[in-house]
Amino acid sequence: MKISIIVPILNEAARIGQTLESIAAQRLPDGLEVELLVVDGGSTDGTPEKVVEFFETNDSLPVRMFLSERGRAKQMNCGAHFASGDALLFLHADTTLGENALLELANALRDPQAQFGYFAMRFDSENPIAEFYASFTKLNSTLAHYGDSGIFARREFFERVGKFAEQDFLEDVEFLERASRYANPVLVDRAHVITSARRFEKNGYLWQMLVNVSVVGLYKLGASPDWLKRFYRGK
Repeated sequence: MKISIIVPILNEAARIGQTLESIAAQRLPDGLEVELLVVDGGSTDGTPEKVVEFFETNDSLPVRMFLSERGRAKQMNCGAHFASGDALLFLHADTTLGENALLELANALRDPQAQFGYFAMRFDSENPIAEFYASFTKLNSTLAHYGDSGIFARREFFERVGKFAEQDFLEDVEFLERASRYANPVLVDRAHVITSARRFEKNGYLWQMLVNVSVVGLYKLGASPDWLKRFYRGK
């Protein structure tokens, strides 16, 4: 089995090294291959150079870097187009893989019924509100998961259901909702991903949690992604 890890980047020079290190440090079982596809949306802070610097000193896995139109959905679809793996793992640039994450993902994909899913998630913060919020990702429900949960899919399934909708916001929620019409999601909870709590730290933990829940709820009720993006970013 081969897993293609697709990381969209945009001005993440301060954090991309941690993400790459978490991938390079994974313990891989016999028979599992991994490739990394980094897709830049036009960074201006030296993020692509940081990727190059990392792999000049770390040759533990194959890596390819691409430039695409800006937009996380477009960047992830670009990576998926060039991927050669049996399965695709979409990892945000500020999300790292926990110990044995790829091992447990490979174990989950041994089930031929497993077509897509996500990981249980933690934040890089011990704030009790962040821990409470992250605890919901232990539930196997698309309502409790977003792109920072490490969405994965078999490549054939991803292509069949129609990849990510190239909208500017909530492409992850839209994909999970659409994919669940074709198959039951799989939750990898024997390992986890760790995502940045920086937005929570900036805006306040309770406020950010309420905003996140409201945005998804309003989207489900039919609000447009463009309006929700402005609301989410306070503009």
